[in-house]
Amino acid sequence: MVLGQAYPILQLGAISSRVGITGLAVIFLAVFLLAEHIITQVDATGRFISGKQFVEILTFSSLESAIWVVWLKLIPVNGILAITFFLAALFVEHHIADNVKKGLSFFKLSSTRLVFTGLLVLTISEVVGAVVWVGNQNLLAVLIIGSLLEHYIARNVGLIR
Repeated sequence: MVLGQAYPILQLGAISSRVGITGLAVIFLAVFLLAEHIITQVDATGRFISGKQFVEILTFSSLESAIWVVWLKLIPVNGILAITFFLAALFVEHHIADNVKKGLSFFKLSSTRLVFTGLLVLTISEVVGAVVWVGNQNLLAVLIIGSLLEHYIARNVGLIR
């Protein structure tokens, strides 16, 4: 009886031993980011996504997952390089995400100072939340606050044409 109740946990253990705990975390992050970005797109446009938008969202969600993984791997190697990479790469990813929300070309640079500034501020809020959380994982609330601030700003930047 007890083994039957623990079976789902044993399955998770078997999966994590095959792909490794880091691989499992990357898969979880990628799925979560994909769902988050689809919800954001639907909120921005008021309609469900097209096939083309799904491919674009899948692309920049995968990019964001890779950015987080590379950043976490770079931290023990060189902290300054890690934070520089994280900030620059997330800024580019946020720019692409904003373009997709607005139906613009994937790599179009922002045409206004307000959009550029908004994207920079939302990127900094995510980076600060993530850095504080990595520094002290008991401060998960800081990551959550940084993420909430990032999404609030991103939604408002998305309204700027």
